[in-house]
Amino acid sequence: MSQLFLSQHLRDQLALLASLGYPNETCGVLLGKQVQGHISVHRIEESPYPNLEQSEGHFKLDPLDLNNATRKAKKHDLEIVGIWRAFPDKPYTPSQDERHSAWPNYSYLLVSITPKGISTLRSWRLTSNQLLEEDLVL
Repeated sequence: MSQLFLSQHLRDQLALLASLGYPNETCGVLLGKQVQGHISVHRIEESPYPNLEQSEGHFKLDPLDLNNATRKAKKHDLEIVGIWRAFPDKPYTPSQDERHSAWPNYSYLLVSITPKGISTLRSWRLTSNQLLEEDLVL
């Protein structure tokens, strides 16, 4: 099973970004390093213009945002290790549709944000064609 490592500083940054976007959904990418199932997040990038469709569970990051994140990652000797997404006022579990569109070797960090801050923080990873919850180490 994989483990996603997220420092308190980055968790606080994620909470701030999600709170600033509240009550809307927000998202972005996770930059870091992966070594044999240990994924360490070093930077959190926000997508300023995510394409969030009306139906819950469907979104696309702007390709320009992904290109910018790739350049930032290379500049800091990192790689894109995942995607984060914040949902207002409720916990969220990935849908079957999301499983079909998930990319291998990426963590999917899902944040439930309320007016009081983060209520839940969980991460999934595509393994053997299934999205399985991975250990989140804070």
